Formats: sequence, C-alpha cells, structure tokens
Amino acid sequence: MGIDSEVRRQGLGEFLRARRSQLRPETVGIAADRGRRRVPGLRREEVAGLAGVSYSWYTRLEQGRDVHATAEVIDSIAAALRLGHDEHRHLRRLAGLPLHPFDGGDEAVDEHTRQLLERQSPAPAYVVGPRFDYLAWNDALALVFCDVGALPPPRRNVLWATFMVSSVRTSLVAWEEHARSVIGQFRAEAAAHPTDQRFAAMAAELVAASPEFRQWWATHEIVRAAGGDQAFRHPNVGLISTHLIQMRLIDRPSLKVVIHSPATRDDERRLDELLRCS
Repeated sequence: MGIDSEVRRQGLGEFLRARRSQLRPETVGIAADRGRRRVPGLRREEVAGLAGVSYSWYTRLEQGRDVHATAEVIDSIAAALRLGHDEHRHLRRLAGLPLHPFDGGDEAVDEHTRQLLERQSPAPAYVVGPRFDYLAWNDALALVFCDVGALPPPRRNVLWATFMVSSVRTSLVAWEEHARSVIGQFRAEAAAHPTDQRFAAMAAELVAASPEFRQWWATHEIVRAAGGDQAFRHPNVGLISTHLIQMRLIDRPSLKVVIHSPATRDDERRLDELLRCS
C-alpha cells in the first residue's frame, strides 16, 4: 500500500472516532448508563452493533488498519453514526468509494447564484449540474450559444445541445474541439459516479443519434476541465471571442458556473449590442 492509502486510512479512523465521541447514546436509542461511561459518546461495540458489523472488524477500521470495507458496510456505519449528507460523502471519500449518484438534491440553484449569472452580462453565463444539465442561464447565453429555455426540459443538456442543436454547430468557430472536450469532461464525470445510470442513458441516446458522438465516445478521451478561448459567429454582429472560465460552487461542488468572458472591449461591445437589440 502506498503512503496516500495509509494517510487516507488514518484519516478514516480519526473521523470515525471523532463522530463516535460526539454522538450521545440516547440519540440512537441506547439507554444511558447509570454508572460513569469511560468514553464520551458511543463505545466501539455500540457503533459496531448499530451498523451490523463485528466489533473486532470495526476496531481495526478505526485503528486505520488495511481492511476491506464495502459500500454497503460504510453506508451502514454512516447511518449508525447519524451522519449528514456532507459527512456521509466525506466518509465515502476516506474509504476510497465512489460517491452516491446525484438524486437532484444538489441541483437547486438559489437566487444569489442566479443573480451572479445576470451580473455577468453581457458575458454569456450558466450553471450546469453533474450530468451537464443546464440549471440556470442568462439572456446572453440564449442569444450567442443556444436558447436553452426553448429546448424540452429533458434536452436542456450541454452534451445534447452540442451535438443535436444545429445553431450550436454553426455558431461555434471550433465546434469539433469543443464537442470533443465536452465528451471528455462528461466521461470523467461519469467515471466518478459509476452507479448513476443516467450518464449511460444520455451517452446511449447520443451514440444512436450522432455519428460524431459515436466515433469520439469510443476513443475514451478524458478531460477534467476546460478553459482557454472560445469564439462564436453571430449573423448580426460577426465574430465574438471569449475566454472560458469554469468554477465549482464551494457549498455545492456538483454544480459548475461557466462564464464566457469577452476577450476584448470590441467583443464586449458586440455582446452589448446583441442584448440591446434583443
């Protein structure tokens, strides 16, 4: 085992001990002892019993030993310790397990984030979820790239728009480069959530619908993030050059804010003109 694995196991043990020490017995239905408890919070054997695992195995896990922990067992321990959503995800990371499929709970875009998108005007800006679904966008995006609101809700997806919306193909100067980058990012995200079948369902639809997607999907290229310049052709104002910026929300890291910042003052002027005439 490498140093990273050892450090992760030690972190897992420390996290379990800390959470166990902070959980009162009566919270989990264990009657408080009449005498004095030697440890704060729950005992190891109590956590093991609540999780349905052996005391000796749980002890080795807390001690940072190299023991095999399945997703089901880790989830049982999380339930026994009454871990919240973020704590549960942290426990899975420490155990070297994939995170749960997204259930939509992380996909709500609050008003402050929507206001952030509007303040980027005239720069096109939007928020995407873990499966690249558009969750929020500003007017500039609709004018320059794609009118997301006009798409059926199941099709409001970056991958789908890139390959299946004709205006996207004609507006992007380097469409192939963009398309292959989006595929690589989508595949990387899918690999991080192997049990979420919605990634596979979207890919299967596009494999059937788009020859280009079918060809490039088969190459298994991976792109963790994309930046750099991206240019659009618009029939009314001509070429618009932008710099692509992608940011994760700290409190909801499954959501990503994407901004096409105008590359020059002339590009900003062209975007302003589009918004004024819309």
